[in-house]
Amino acid sequence: MIGRPPPPRRPQAPAAPVVGAAQRQREVAKLLMQLDAMLKKAGLLAATARERVSVGGMGRYRKFTKKVRDFFALAAVTQERLDAAPQEMEELIGPMTTALERLHARMVILFVEESVAFFGTFARVKALPIGTHEIVGVELRALMEVRKFLDDPLYDGERGQSLRTQADRIAGLMRAVMDRCPPLPDFGDEPSIGPTGAVNKPIRPPRRATGPLPPRPAAPPLPQPDPRLEVRPLSLDMLDDED
Repeated sequence: MIGRPPPPRRPQAPAAPVVGAAQRQREVAKLLMQLDAMLKKAGLLAATARERVSVGGMGRYRKFTKKVRDFFALAAVTQERLDAAPQEMEELIGPMTTALERLHARMVILFVEESVAFFGTFARVKALPIGTHEIVGVELRALMEVRKFLDDPLYDGERGQSLRTQADRIAGLMRAVMDRCPPLPDFGDEPSIGPTGAVNKPIRPPRRATGPLPPRPAAPPLPQPDPRLEVRPLSLDMLDDED
């Protein structure tokens, strides 16, 4: 008995290219240079945010924190490249890891020191713009993510304790600002969760569940036209017949 022919084999995915030591070294070195440039740019953005805190300061501060988040994302990618480095780079992994840790620590210090200086002034601003509650709530969550870095053994000692104290002070200033600004009203139909975890009640009541709509009544039949009112075309021949 002749059986069915075997199904065609799927083409195998091409194997991942093997990255050589020299190529990985250039890749990591380029990433470290990008991180250094981002660190310098973040310092400039932080200085700009502190120039006029009361007028557009929060918008400029958010540009600074965005650059900080981009830095940490790229630093994580750099660490992954180092973890996957070939054995030929064993002598270079240590110095490159040290360089990455120094850049990471410098950004953490920059973020904490600039944030405590910014919110130390911003908390005293009398007229805060609409939406400050929500915006500061987003920045508070970002601060808590950076605060986790300070629990690393790298930040043991007096300097690390000082940074943790300043980070906690920033969180307190942020919460004080949020307490001064009521949250924006919730225009949705369902309750939502605010930046601090509070449940916001919607302004409009929730929609009631309704059943299927009743069928539309059939349209009444159109009235038949009266033949006496029918409009007929006239001609000269018809007028002659009437005469």
